[in-house]
Amino acid sequence: MRSRALSGGALLTDALVADAQARLLARIDGTAPEMRPAFPHAADSETGRWEAKAGGAWTDGFWVGLCWLAYRLTKVDRYRDWGLEWAARLRGRERTMTHDIGFLFQYAAVLGWETTREAMLRELGLACADRLVAMSHLAARVIPVGAHAEVSSGLDDVTIDCMMNLQVLWWAARETESARYREVAVAHAERTFAWHVRPDGSCFQSVHFDPATGQPVKKHTHQGYADDGCWSRGLAWCAYGFVEAFRATGREDFLAIARNAVEYHMRRTPLDPVTFNDYDDPRIPQAPRDTSAAAILASSALALEEAGAGPAGRYRDEAGRIVAALAAGYLTPLGPDDRRPPGMLLHGCYNPYTGEAPDHELIWGDYFLLEALARWQGR
Repeated sequence: MRSRALSGGALLTDALVADAQARLLARIDGTAPEMRPAFPHAADSETGRWEAKAGGAWTDGFWVGLCWLAYRLTKVDRYRDWGLEWAARLRGRERTMTHDIGFLFQYAAVLGWETTREAMLRELGLACADRLVAMSHLAARVIPVGAHAEVSSGLDDVTIDCMMNLQVLWWAARETESARYREVAVAHAERTFAWHVRPDGSCFQSVHFDPATGQPVKKHTHQGYADDGCWSRGLAWCAYGFVEAFRATGREDFLAIARNAVEYHMRRTPLDPVTFNDYDDPRIPQAPRDTSAAAILASSALALEEAGAGPAGRYRDEAGRIVAALAAGYLTPLGPDDRRPPGMLLHGCYNPYTGEAPDHELIWGDYFLLEALARWQGR
């Protein structure tokens, strides 16, 4: 595969892709014995020491997903064994009344089923899909946040993040040929388009609605700088979620939303594709960055390229621009020259306003960077 020169002066070469992949695999190898039986969530940027959240977190599936990606890339049995080991630890959480189970079981169960054909993983994925359908709010036509809402307003709420959780429903519809999964997912995607997405391609994070009428009451962005700004990870969830909605339905309006989100990112980052936590934060360039958002956007851009969403090479070039910047500038190296473990994707930002992991390695950042590398290689 030839190297491709990219805007902003970056160069994504075969050697850089291979090196970045090797570093991320080394990080997985070091994480498994350190964390057993817990799930890695965020790691201190100075020491590389992982933290797990007591009782589990919405992010736990990404660790299992990393094991599945590693197994797909290498066919080394330990990654398959780790995936099965940690996926089994999620059993029971598919019954939790929160939309976050979509994050858990898309990456731990659905990806694992597609990789290994282990029956237990299929059962977990379908149980998760059933719970998401049961949670769907009939009047609002959305899957609300549920029991683990980050913001309590006295109303019900739905977030842009939930577009990612629909992946379990798209899969369940294909797997079972049952229309109910698809109907709930389509309704949620349509309502998200109407409620969250702005004409310029950006989006709100959360919409609160009256549970009696299903009508929206308040829109805001609690992990971004301001309600009318654009939180970068929310934009990334929007891009990724809607391109997956297009892949499941063939609907061009869903593809257009994903394309507009990535185009928004491209307009706002002409020189440096590694976005800050909020595109409109007035503290830029002193504002916190979020490498996890950049990694999600890179994978989204490659999915757009696969979908033929624009001129040939446009979104692949953008993905290459992002991946090259992350691999060259934010991923700790192999070898003895750095005191930290290799393969840490530094400067991820979970929530700077609550003080949770504001400048850390984030497990989902690692996942989406490895996914983008695999997609770049056509794997």
